[in-house]
This record gives sequence, structure tokens and C-alpha cells, in this order.
Amino acid sequence: MTKFKLKGYHITPVFCFFIYLFVFLSSYIKTGEEYSVNRFLIMLVVQLMIFVIPAIIYKRIQGPINYRELGVAPFRASGLILAVCAAITMFSAAVLMGLDSRSDAGGFSADLTQTSFSGILYVVVIYCLLPAIFEEITFRSVIYGEYRKFGIPGAVLLSSVLFALMHFSLSGFFTYFTCGVVLALVYEVTRSIFVSMIVHFIYNLLSVFSYRILNDAAEKADSLIPFIFVFASLLLLFLFFSLSRAQRLLELYAQTIPESENGEYPKLTERLRALLISVVSPGFVLCIGFAFIAGIMKIKQ
Repeated sequence: MTKFKLKGYHITPVFCFFIYLFVFLSSYIKTGEEYSVNRFLIMLVVQLMIFVIPAIIYKRIQGPINYRELGVAPFRASGLILAVCAAITMFSAAVLMGLDSRSDAGGFSADLTQTSFSGILYVVVIYCLLPAIFEEITFRSVIYGEYRKFGIPGAVLLSSVLFALMHFSLSGFFTYFTCGVVLALVYEVTRSIFVSMIVHFIYNLLSVFSYRILNDAAEKADSLIPFIFVFASLLLLFLFFSLSRAQRLLELYAQTIPESENGEYPKLTERLRALLISVVSPGFVLCIGFAFIAGIMKIKQ
């Protein structure tokens, strides 16, 4: 077994900090109120500069890019079923945790009631599709991939924390963290970044298009018990479907796993040590502090 190194645990949070910084600065970019090709191109370029270009530079600095390690791989048809089930599971959990009643999707919903088909298409592409693609490249292909070298549990935990912090939402942290866990596990089970992108996209669609309906229903309801019962039932049902499908995919993968991927992981004590060192590393602490300050500023706006 090669000597265990902690290099990735120090560098990865620093890379993530720059992502946070770009996300924060992008919130001050004014694109105008009217939907137009120029506004679309500006938002596209901004998201490319925030997520994709830094990810490419980060990976190129490390050496030749291995697309297989980044999850660029085909997926089985059953992976699509898992994606739908996981997305509904995530959305149900988000509703129950109260995120959607306070989320930024409300602004998108207001736009959807006042725009043409081109306006709706703009919202779907800019706020649903592109974030699903670009954020998955950054947080699952790159960040989760870096941490995975030291064990799956730690990779899921740390990448999900960093993903949640990126949204600068103090009240929504645990919901975003839960979403990060689900997305990381889907990526791990399917070995394909495309499946986690699909999960993320469906979740964004559900959040954007259902916000006004769910918010109005919750405000008009005499009791939230029926509301909670419905989404708790959906959560349990689709969680069961997700776990069943994931188990099947893991069984299929175990039968076809290449010998080259059947490597060794560090010992448990080494993984725990790496996890602790990562959490207290300057880069990780910087990410937490910056996200907290940005979250406070977001509330005051």
C-alpha cells in the first residue's frame, strides 16, 4: 500500500473557497430584468467562470485529466429510474425541512407567472439545467472525487458540507447538506456524473415550478398535518425505491468491476485522522467563515 498522503485535504478546500468567492461576487452582477439573448449569454458565461473553468484549471494543475475518474461514463437505464426516485426523495425532504418556503425559487416562480415561453425556457436553462451540470462537475466530479481517495464516508460528508456552505443559507444549510449527501451517494452508486446531474436537474425543476403552489397551499391550510403526511409518505416511498434500485445497481457493478478499480483504501484510523485534519485545515475553516459571513449579508439584503 502506498504511503497515505493528506495533500488533497489541504488543497481542495482552498479551491472551494475560490468557488465561494466567485459565487458571492456574481450576486452583484446586474443583467437587467428583460429576458434576452444577451442576458442568457451573460449568465452562461458567469456560471462557466464560476464552476467549470476553475475546475478545469484545478485538475490540469494536478496533471492529465482522467475523465473516467471524473465520472464521465455511460449509465444503465436503471440509473435513470434511480435518478427520478432520488430527486423526489430530495424534494420531499426539502419540503419537510421547510427550505422551499424560504428558498430563492420563489423569485423564479414569480417570473414564471409573468413571462412567455421563452422566459420560462430561460428560467429552466439558467436556474435548473446549468446549475445542475456545473455544480455537479465541481462538487461531485472534482471535490467528491478528491476526497474519495481517502474513503467514501468522509468524501460524502465533506463534499456535502462544502456543497451546503456554497448556498450561503443559514436556515437552509441542513437541507442543502442532505441534498449533497443524496447526490454524492447517487454518484457513487452509478459511477456516472450524468445521473447525479439528472437528479439535480429534476430537483431544481420541482423546486422552481412548485414553489408558489406549495407556499399558497401551506398558507391557506388550517393544519399542516395533511401537508406533512403527504410529503412524509412520498419521502419514505421513494426512499425505499431509491435504496432498492441502488442495491440492484451495486450488485450489477460488483459483477463487472475492473480489477484496476479494486484498489485499497487507507485504514480506518488513517481515514479518521484525515477527516479531522481536513475539518480543522485553514482552507476548510476559511470556507466556513466566508459562507457564514455571506449568509449573514444575504439575510440583511
